[in-house]
Amino acid sequence: MSWEEVKRYFRMGRGYAFLARNLAAGKLMNAMLDALAFLDYRMIILLSMWHPDMEARKRFIRKRGVELGEHTFVDLGVFIEITTPKSIVIEDYACLGFGCVIYAHDAGPNCVADLPLRVKPTRIGYNSVVGTRSIILPGVTIGQHSGVAPGSVVTKDVPDGTVVAGNPAQVIATAEDIAKGWQEDMRKHPEFYYDHPNPYRAPTSPYDHLITWRKEGIKIKDWTELRTGTPFDYILEAKAAKRRPEGR
Repeated sequence: MSWEEVKRYFRMGRGYAFLARNLAAGKLMNAMLDALAFLDYRMIILLSMWHPDMEARKRFIRKRGVELGEHTFVDLGVFIEITTPKSIVIEDYACLGFGCVIYAHDAGPNCVADLPLRVKPTRIGYNSVVGTRSIILPGVTIGQHSGVAPGSVVTKDVPDGTVVAGNPAQVIATAEDIAKGWQEDMRKHPEFYYDHPNPYRAPTSPYDHLITWRKEGIKIKDWTELRTGTPFDYILEAKAAKRRPEGR
């Protein structure tokens, strides 16, 4: 066995040891957090935002009464209406980015004058994306196959197949524009792109006919080449070493 092979197996061992340790710790932590949520309902609200496991976050969101669809992606720190969670509908394959906020009630005037609380159902449409730190205000409907750029404040409905940005959010592009522009940039800078089989992506969209980069043969990297900054990288390095010709 060569020295390179010894180093490769060492890297692989470190990576898989890290993986095994984290899987075991994760199961223990999940059990502890579930117990805390059972004892104190306030923990359900916190865990629906900050539980380290996304499937657990989604489970707690549903327990709160939010109508959360299937195959949704809910990142860490997503704040979903506490006062009237049953007024929130999130459809299948919707994606909620880190720290976004979704409201269905407005209590501002109620706090300073003898005026009632107002509640309007808020809906995040099928196969839509709400970007990081965006705010969706009460009564807004995000249309199907639509997007909200990071940091936006959405005050009115977003039509199907459009992308909005800003405060207040305004239409900046259509989904067709994004599909075409993304591929044009891929042709110029393929080194920035990684092929990623996203399990939360809808099986089809109205824009599939515009997506031609595979037929064009644009060469990009595989997502497994991405580095995480953790000992998982040892596994990737070991596999990369195996693919390299010996001595290189």
